[in-house]
Amino acid sequence: MSPSYSPKTHLFYQNTREMAGIYYKGDAEYKDGTAYAGGGGETKNGDDAYGAIRALESTTGKLRWEFKLLTPSMNGLLSTGGGLVFGGSEEGNFFALDAETGKPLWELQLGAAVRSPPVSFVIDGKQQIAVTAGSSLFVFGN
Repeated sequence: MSPSYSPKTHLFYQNTREMAGIYYKGDAEYKDGTAYAGGGGETKNGDDAYGAIRALESTTGKLRWEFKLLTPSMNGLLSTGGGLVFGGSEEGNFFALDAETGKPLWELQLGAAVRSPPVSFVIDGKQQIAVTAGSSLFVFGN
């Protein structure tokens, strides 16, 4: 899951999965087009499992803020020069957070898990933000 760094805030934004897991090494055959972990593993999504977006000070690693998610998420993050951090959840929520404080600014239910990192691009001088949820592409702009 891709993190993001803002040279404006000097913060490193990381999607965090707080959950137990058992990992082991072993013989594993590589097969084209499939995941390869070089061994195996098993996740333990107990009642205490959750996800979070965390902002860390880039020079010290100190936690500046945390935005908790209901369940562990698998998406990347995007921070912008405009002071926003975009991310998503397994429940299908796409959201924007204040990059300095982590305060939620808006959220939209997209109908499927958000597992890709949002991207930003410009068309005709206007910034756009795009993200996928399930098999659909959503583009936001002003």
